[in-house]
Amino acid sequence: MPATPEAVADALGRLPVVIEGAAVASGERLVPSYPWGPRPTSVVTLAGGGVVGCGEHVGWTAEAHAAFRTVALPISRGTIAEFSAALRETVAAPYDRAALEAAAIDLALRQQGRSPFTASGADARLVRYVTSFERRADAVAHARALRTGAPGVELKIDVDPAWDDDQWRALAAVGGIAILDFKQNGTADEHERAHRRCPEALIEDPTPAGTPRSATLRRRLSADAAVVSAAAVDALPEAPAAVNLKPARMGGVLELLAAAARCRALGIAVYVGGMFELGPGRAQLHALAALLCPDAPNDVAPIALDARPAPRPPRLAVDGARPGFGAEAS
Repeated sequence: MPATPEAVADALGRLPVVIEGAAVASGERLVPSYPWGPRPTSVVTLAGGGVVGCGEHVGWTAEAHAAFRTVALPISRGTIAEFSAALRETVAAPYDRAALEAAAIDLALRQQGRSPFTASGADARLVRYVTSFERRADAVAHARALRTGAPGVELKIDVDPAWDDDQWRALAAVGGIAILDFKQNGTADEHERAHRRCPEALIEDPTPAGTPRSATLRRRLSADAAVVSAAAVDALPEAPAAVNLKPARMGGVLELLAAAARCRALGIAVYVGGMFELGPGRAQLHALAALLCPDAPNDVAPIALDARPAPRPPRLAVDGARPGFGAEAS
């Protein structure tokens, strides 16, 4: 069964790690689903004890990656909890901290010959996921194309609040819509209309309510952009049914686990989300989803790179025995 976030945090935090060297490699990749041109990317590698661990930086601009390359990379020994605490004191940018902490966790697990599953006593279950796409004029046609020949594919769609009733009816007819993301836009009436047409979908990041929401919509609300820390869960303007947790936005895995623990205490469901991770970060998202919420609508679908289509298995498989953080099953 899935592990509790507290158990995973304890198991990872107590891992010893020895870091003897560090390096960052940056570049860019063509990603058909990325709307802003080539996707810049960096991978940080931490070495120690004859093995290496990797973390991925998700900055949106080349300037963010250039700045990351100037960060003083840590050479240390101690526990992951101590390493993470030191990062919070010395590294301001959450994307920087998240990449470094992920690399340290990966390195520590490899040094110990363990995976996050063997370390925490969890099973590596198959992961439910959604395929997401940005706001677009041809949303109905695109959703239909994604599900043609693959009716099991579930979707997360960035909403245009201006869609009319005909578009909503057509979208509902496509089926498989798990999340409708308003990105903090739209009116109360537009939120309710989306909910009526797709009552099983989570309504993510609607504009904060100025008028009362229907009881059924309140049971399908989810929060994403505001959840930047564990403390932010308590600061949400209205209690959601679910929260989208993103390690890069939160500055690392340990803060994500603290937020997941807070959600668990409050009875809030969680799902894992991505930020266009292209390499080790994507596999690490799959591992987190398998650990915490394998049956949730995790926004961690494989991403198409260059001219290769993305695979769309019914569920994602993670190797729970292979040492390291984020080993894909073969």
